[in-house]
Amino acid sequence: MEEKNEDEGKSDQRPYLPPPPKQISFIDPKKLDASLKGYGQNNFVQFLIYRFGKAKAMQAVEAYKIGTSKRWPGSNIFWQIDEGHKIRSGKIMLYDSSTGKRQNKNSWVHSVLKLEDFNLNQCLFGAHLIRSEPMYKPVAIVESEKTAIIASILKPDFIWLATGGKAGLKVGKFKYLSDRDIILFPDLTKPGDKFNCYEMWTNFAKQLTDDLPGVSIQVSNYLETRATVEEKIQALDIADYFLKWESDNVANEANEPPQKPFILEQKKCIEEDEEIRLETEIKDLSKKIYQVIQGIRRERAKESKFRDEIRNHFIPENKIQSVQKILGEYRREYGY
Repeated sequence: MEEKNEDEGKSDQRPYLPPPPKQISFIDPKKLDASLKGYGQNNFVQFLIYRFGKAKAMQAVEAYKIGTSKRWPGSNIFWQIDEGHKIRSGKIMLYDSSTGKRQNKNSWVHSVLKLEDFNLNQCLFGAHLIRSEPMYKPVAIVESEKTAIIASILKPDFIWLATGGKAGLKVGKFKYLSDRDIILFPDLTKPGDKFNCYEMWTNFAKQLTDDLPGVSIQVSNYLETRATVEEKIQALDIADYFLKWESDNVANEANEPPQKPFILEQKKCIEEDEEIRLETEIKDLSKKIYQVIQGIRRERAKESKFRDEIRNHFIPENKIQSVQKILGEYRREYGY
């Protein structure tokens, strides 16, 4: 006979404890400070200076802490600095200094520095600007860092932030914005693409309102409803329109406003969306009221029928009491 351990074959009854969440990693601020120079060799900064003049360009460079990288000649760094001014990392990119077009080169600062066990937890690009801006100033969120920077120069009425990508919207990135007015500006999507940016961002806005009740968020349909097929093929963003309007203004001898005033049109879009929302709510409310009225009419018909039965026939006392109880409940509920 073989001896058997009493515990042999028994499953481990200890409750499963998930591993603790990994701590967010940060970059040494000295690395950021060391990158804030060499702008003569920074293609993106040179494009901003060429396009908007040195004063406006350098004001944006200072606000967004645009750095210079040695990763590739002419490359720049878009630092991700969160609302607490901690540096999550930096995205290294390369642009053409004349056209501002992005070249097919990108990397991350923590990868270049070869930081071991680095846990990248991204935030919205430009998040560090929030606390220094007045509460009445709305937050505009776009996809690319370049778009946010250009828009901040041409439309300073907004605080311009960027997700860093089409799928960069996460609820956790918005918790510190719950008391702000937020407008999302999705890029145009090329015909045939699997994921439509406007649809993705509209769905996210619905999710955000569920997770953060009371948050004020709108999705701009300005590009989606006005873009030509050619503009969709080019996958233009709101900054492309801003640049075109500015060029139109410069070429206009009378220096008149562009033909498509963005701010007024945007407000109009929001007002139209609000009207649609109110109309939908009124229709839903009317439907509920109609259903309640119909229910009351049905109960009154039943009451009338029972009264006739009481007058013409003998009905047991317990049935009468039961009906009276039901009618009393409906009277209390609907107030008639």
